[in-house]
Amino acid sequence: MSRLSRAGDGKAFIKDLVYSGGRFVSVSEGIDTNDPGWELKVGVLDIHHSQTVANTSGKVRNGQMGRVLADDSAGDHPFGFESYYHDEDWQLQLTRRGPKPKKGLRVYEPEARWVRQIFGWFNAVWPIGQIARELTRLAVPKGHRASTAGWHPQQVHRILNNKKYVGEWTWGATKTLTNAAGDKKQVAADKDAVATRSRPHLRIVEQAAWDAAQVRTAELRGKFGLKPGQKDRGPKPPIDPCAVYPRTLLGGLLRCGSCGGACWYKGSGNRQYYVCAGVIKGTCVQSTHVPAERAQKAVIDTVTNLLNSWPDWMEELSRRLRDAIAEMATQLPLERVRDEQKLQEVVKAIANISRAVESQSTPSPKLLERLGELEVEERDVELRLKSFPSDSAITLPGPDWVRAQLKNWTEGLQDGRKAARVLREAISSLTFRAVVAPGKTRGFARLQFQLRQWPLLLAALDGIPPSVKRLLTEAGQEGEAPIFTIDLGEPTVMDRWAPQIAWRTENVTWEDIVRRTGMDLNRVWIAWKRHVGDDDEADPTR
Repeated sequence: MSRLSRAGDGKAFIKDLVYSGGRFVSVSEGIDTNDPGWELKVGVLDIHHSQTVANTSGKVRNGQMGRVLADDSAGDHPFGFESYYHDEDWQLQLTRRGPKPKKGLRVYEPEARWVRQIFGWFNAVWPIGQIARELTRLAVPKGHRASTAGWHPQQVHRILNNKKYVGEWTWGATKTLTNAAGDKKQVAADKDAVATRSRPHLRIVEQAAWDAAQVRTAELRGKFGLKPGQKDRGPKPPIDPCAVYPRTLLGGLLRCGSCGGACWYKGSGNRQYYVCAGVIKGTCVQSTHVPAERAQKAVIDTVTNLLNSWPDWMEELSRRLRDAIAEMATQLPLERVRDEQKLQEVVKAIANISRAVESQSTPSPKLLERLGELEVEERDVELRLKSFPSDSAITLPGPDWVRAQLKNWTEGLQDGRKAARVLREAISSLTFRAVVAPGKTRGFARLQFQLRQWPLLLAALDGIPPSVKRLLTEAGQEGEAPIFTIDLGEPTVMDRWAPQIAWRTENVTWEDIVRRTGMDLNRVWIAWKRHVGDDDEADPTR
């Protein structure tokens, strides 16, 4: 019966068994449900066995705690690590009674290199889902606990947030509770039951890569994470994920100049193009297609050539940037002091709420929710404090340095994975309109765009401390960038000459018009009819 009592509901199980017409017999314990009074024996033994299981569980946890404090393995190592036996005669010890041989921990390089690669991809602005798909495509093993093939985005997310990869090990932070139905859940363990160890020799990820990943994780949490009042069954993103991780270079960026609607990426055979979504829905009349490959290449070439040529308005914006950095350098000490005070207030509030939660047998959901919000705020403030430079002295960038940074930044436009993100940092608006000659129904697309000058410079400044970039972003200065126009085609010979064939209204003969334009008589007449839009005059070829 001790086996049935492990879940704490042995008596209930036996009662259900008898109710269904079964019989339970335990010879060593003298239990037979056909005998009168079996309920009392079962009830007493159920309590005894349940308590024995609880005591054994406590002993096991204490033993594991001792191994953790000795920096040995308690079986809690994630992907990238492995355990090993300290003693050479461990096989012999396993065959004997008594304590099992102890294990240590070490970095397992065949897996650790993939951990570094995951952080590298994530800091290169790869979506977590794309990282999981790439690991699956490369058939990367998932570790000693994996039972299924393929990587899930949640597994990648856990790696990116596991402090063990920077040498900070926490053990026993949660414990398992089970109800009468056998359902289990993880809850926070008591503070005195949690062990924290610093193990710098087990660091896999460099601190700079870890800090950058945490900053980006916080940004994604702000965009896609649970918001106050949302249910735990899943958040509804406040923005379209395709706007953050576009599937095509201009998808979500190119808009229709007629109705303002987004343009959809379509394809037919080997031909890919963008078309206004309103045309597909029947709410827009601008049916001209924008050839995808030509449009993408034209935009990239224009932006690259423009920034490398360093126009006058960029020179003025660079001067504003240097002035703003000089002003921000004086504000940084005050900003750091404010964040330090804020951190102290948050830590104090967390301590107060933690004491209130511990004093309650059933903690209030609102208190737990507020505690979670404060812990997130504490982490964000700590990340901001880490981003401050070690001193207030900041080297002001000169024009040549800024120009070189922009040139390096535009190299991202040649990388297919980065180009979509880079364009969205650079361009504030990108629209197209159809250029249609009189008398025709289709023409070519004309693109117009304007640059985000201030964010463009900030995105290129990798040598500026993150705290300074954050303050500069809040400053939000902007210059007067002109509107740039790109034609993805040109008028035909007939389109160019059609307005000039108005000579016909001046009684110029058809033969003379043919001589002036260099076109044959049929094409001259067709161009004329397109221009005037009527058929009063007979065909001169008849």
